[in-house]
Amino acid sequence: MPAPFSSSFRATSAWSWIALLLGSAAFWGFVLWSPAQPAGQGEAAPEETAVYARLIAPIFEAHCLSCHEGTDADAGLRLDSYEEVLFGSELGPVVVPEKPHASALIQVLHLPQEHERHMPPKRKPQLSEAQIEILSWWVRIGAPQQAELKDRLLPEPVQQALAAAPAADDAAESTTESAPATQENAEPILAMDPSTIDYARELEPLLKRYCFECHGATKQKGDIRLDVLNPDIVHGPDAEGWHTALDMINGGEMPPRRAEQPSAAERRLMVGWMTGGLKEAAKLRKGELQAVVRRLNKPQYTRTLQDLLGLGVDFGRPLPDDGKSEMGFSNNGEVLQASQLHIETYQEIARAAMEKAIVIGERPAAKRYRVTFGKGIGMGSLAGRTGGYQSVPLSTDDFLLEILDAEGQPIEPADESERAEMEQVRRKISVGLRGSSGSRFRVVENGMVLYGALPHREVAPGSWQGPSPNVKMELQRVFPDEGDFVMRVRASRAPLIRTQERVLIQVEPPVPLAFTREGIAVAPGGATVLQAVHGGGRKNLRQEGDFLLPVRVPDAAEASFDFETEQAGYFQLDLVHPPAPIDAMPSARLSLGNLTLDQRLHLTGAQLDEERLVTPLGAAFLPAGKHQFKVGGRFFVGFEALIITPIPEDHPAVAPLQAATEAKEAELLAKRPALRAFVGTRTDDGMDYATFGGSQEVDAPLGEPVTYSFYGRLENLPLPAPDTGDTEILSGFSLFGVWNDHLVKSSQDPGPPLLVESIEIEAPYFEQWPPESHSRIFFASQNQDRQEVYAREVIERFLERAFRRPVAAAEVDRYHDFWLSMRDEFGSFEESVREVLIAALCSPNFLFLAETEERQHALATRLSYFLWNAPPDPELLELAEAELLDGQMSRQVDRLLDDARVDAFVRSFAYEWLRLDRQQLVTIDAGRFPAYTRFVKRDMAEETYAFLRYVIDQDLPISTLIDSDFAMLNQNLAEFYGIDGVEGNHFRPVPLDPALGRGGLLSQGAFLVGHSDGRQPHPIKRAVWLKEKILGDEPPAPPPNVPQLDPETPGFEKLTLKEQLELHRDNPSCHDCHAGIDPYGIAFEEYNAIGLLEDERMGRPVDASTELPDGTPVDGVAELKRYILEQERQAFLRSLVEHLFAYALGRDLSFADEEEVSQIVAYAEQHGETMRAVLRGIALSPSFSMR
Repeated sequence: MPAPFSSSFRATSAWSWIALLLGSAAFWGFVLWSPAQPAGQGEAAPEETAVYARLIAPIFEAHCLSCHEGTDADAGLRLDSYEEVLFGSELGPVVVPEKPHASALIQVLHLPQEHERHMPPKRKPQLSEAQIEILSWWVRIGAPQQAELKDRLLPEPVQQALAAAPAADDAAESTTESAPATQENAEPILAMDPSTIDYARELEPLLKRYCFECHGATKQKGDIRLDVLNPDIVHGPDAEGWHTALDMINGGEMPPRRAEQPSAAERRLMVGWMTGGLKEAAKLRKGELQAVVRRLNKPQYTRTLQDLLGLGVDFGRPLPDDGKSEMGFSNNGEVLQASQLHIETYQEIARAAMEKAIVIGERPAAKRYRVTFGKGIGMGSLAGRTGGYQSVPLSTDDFLLEILDAEGQPIEPADESERAEMEQVRRKISVGLRGSSGSRFRVVENGMVLYGALPHREVAPGSWQGPSPNVKMELQRVFPDEGDFVMRVRASRAPLIRTQERVLIQVEPPVPLAFTREGIAVAPGGATVLQAVHGGGRKNLRQEGDFLLPVRVPDAAEASFDFETEQAGYFQLDLVHPPAPIDAMPSARLSLGNLTLDQRLHLTGAQLDEERLVTPLGAAFLPAGKHQFKVGGRFFVGFEALIITPIPEDHPAVAPLQAATEAKEAELLAKRPALRAFVGTRTDDGMDYATFGGSQEVDAPLGEPVTYSFYGRLENLPLPAPDTGDTEILSGFSLFGVWNDHLVKSSQDPGPPLLVESIEIEAPYFEQWPPESHSRIFFASQNQDRQEVYAREVIERFLERAFRRPVAAAEVDRYHDFWLSMRDEFGSFEESVREVLIAALCSPNFLFLAETEERQHALATRLSYFLWNAPPDPELLELAEAELLDGQMSRQVDRLLDDARVDAFVRSFAYEWLRLDRQQLVTIDAGRFPAYTRFVKRDMAEETYAFLRYVIDQDLPISTLIDSDFAMLNQNLAEFYGIDGVEGNHFRPVPLDPALGRGGLLSQGAFLVGHSDGRQPHPIKRAVWLKEKILGDEPPAPPPNVPQLDPETPGFEKLTLKEQLELHRDNPSCHDCHAGIDPYGIAFEEYNAIGLLEDERMGRPVDASTELPDGTPVDGVAELKRYILEQERQAFLRSLVEHLFAYALGRDLSFADEEEVSQIVAYAEQHGETMRAVLRGIALSPSFSMR
């Protein structure tokens, strides 16, 4: 019995068993096999191609039948019919379908000509490389007689041979999906046989003359050194280095334009030698690029275990983070090492997961609490009160706390002991609104009104709170900390409370209430006079006597005043100001929060002779409370005072104010509030919280509340640590709360109000008992009373699902024998089986994505982890079991892309391809950019995910990724970008005006923010991202001795980053690299550090004009997008294919993959250059589909 099969399941013994399996040839599928009937035999369907007759038989006829035909064939091997080829000779088969490396037919073709077994014999005409490749391809696809080629990417020699040998019965081939050959795939005209060229005599002198000065012993420009590369390109270790050199020569980067250039003949020799050598090396390497054995990375492991067990636990959270490959992907087999920490953690997770999935005993009783809100509803009832720093407690009179039974009914204590126990629980449950402004919520008779939540600025202490307002139940260790749970919120739309509405309108007719008498301003009775000289927040204003006047008239000026009114009412605001001639364009702006009025002052000749004048700026409805007014604007006339006068309700100005108020109320009532639920832990200065269950719009009308349910898993959320004995009065509080998720940008915007009647929480929550996780494992069977038989059934089904393939009887025997050996050590059947299943979850068969002899199942797994980041579903497995998956790859790709599970692929790939991690990690200057809240940050990333998902769903051209006439927005992000007319939290395509500067990936906030420094845009970061991720031309790393930007330069602090870079670029040692990078980043200058368009920066107009390295002038991102689509479209398509291909294969690409990449590019071009065409092309490629 293997060592790990002990009840203790120690880490050392467990890994010994895993290591044993890792060393098993059977596990890795190294055992050769031959199907009883090769794929493709039998009657051909009309759309199938006669592969053998058209491609294979002509090769045998030309080179083999002179010796291998008829009954007297050499060695009894006949190659004169399809059946004879498949039969082989008396010594055994010469073709092993799907395994060229194991087929004697292919092996003898690759032997040296001098070898006695080389075929054809040395004296006979030899097969060309193209013919050998055709034979290898034929064996690789199963050695069929006929085959449907519609869903296959065909190597170039196969395409050419098919084109040269058309058949009448293959008319359907004109519509096949195979990618045609392109010039890029064709034999380079400069390719030379490297064995015919003397490197030391012919090549090295040229390289010394033109290359080694910059890429030799003393200097390694771009971190590239050529003088130490092994000249044996084909067999040596430096083919990748020579490939880089060839790319630079072909791209015109080497030698540099200013350096001495080789003659045409010299260039031909260098390029021909490298091209020929790399072509031979690619053929050699391609055979070595076998499937990479990959450990499941964290997201894959989590989703795999969730899918297997039917539990929503974030299982991978305890695992260490995965590394990233050179191309930036965490699913790369080279970086997914299994450390001792991984091994130990896998065992801990496996045990914890199975203990959650399999339940023992009776259904546990749930803890269920409800608070109901209402004015005075809790009078006489007992509940806890929570104080502390920044607390905003709710009176216990205004909420009723109930402890509920399993049916949701209040529990009445049966006796005094139970009453005392319940009272102890009640004292540990309170309601709080910490972080909420008192003006943004109100308790009414039938609930609590929550206005639209206002995010705090991202500075302490507000950033440690939820948005204002948020209401939560606060529970001190009287609620479970693991298991499924539900929060039920009974809510509806709420009436508008008029005292929350501010209105600001023009005064019609424009008659001031204040006036002047003998040159002195006189305020009416009851008015408040705010003297200019007492104004705060002054900008561009100077004092002259009692007046504040602009320093620079055309520039914006500003002064602010605080004003408080005890009760709501109507007011007129009059400005006392000096006269100014009409040609000075005297103006004034009045602002109240986000409400603004601009006015041009038209003065008569008589008024110009006055010392001071009074002009009505506006009329306002103000709720009770504090307000702030700002006066100023461009071409500001200046002022002496702002006079605020109450207006009686019969005043002519009141009617339009009332109408404006009602119109605003109607506008708000047309909008929908929304509920967002969160769970967290109380901290000293706020709370650590996370949302769950998504945002739900509330459309229930007033008086007809509806229950909105939010489901989650407690282990996934930031709850306090289990009871540690801490006696601090405010420690150990779990928070379960909600806010109105119609987020607003200003404290003066109430948003559509939400009425919350009650909040209820329940845990653990079960939809059924036993739960589905248990029933998946212990399914109904007629053998349930026969433990040994039933245990084997349970184990076998679990292993097939866990290993994602059929399992051999010997494998089942091993685990079943383990169960037999220790079942008596456990108290129940379920516990004993659980121990076996824990062992299965520690097996490499579960933890690794390995290529086994079950090729069809391996393909199903490969496809599902590519497009779902999760295990294959039953349909994929059924097709694999029936060996039909090969012929349905295109259809299955589309099916997987149409499934909601594709979201995991979109998020995983986009996050790593587009480096969205940088947006998550960059620190934004909150003082400079207060509008950039955590909710804007969240929605910027969601915009990118939603955009890529939409492009896939709609099968849009990949050019859409560069520029589009729509953006994927929700209300919060649209308002941030300044785009009107978007309501609600869901993302949807929003048509764009080109003037908005949005559309495509290049103008999305996630990229722009992530490639800034948090204060200014960063042209270099943005340029490097563009070249690497979009154009596929990664710039070389800067040399270690590169000089930094010099802050000692006179006036340095007043320069924009673009100007600082221009100084840096003037340094001779920096010029060459920056000349090829900076222009791409300068085009993004119009977007600031938080991704918003900016006309002016540091007091000067923004300049986004530049000249790209090829001499093309561009001004801004719109022209850069056009340049990419017109000049670099092919480069972008190839870059996208390369990144997706590397992600799909789980390994970085090399020069040996270039031909296949070109085939995928050609396939995409033939099929509309859409995202789905690219994804299908990858799935149909030999490296993906024929391993």
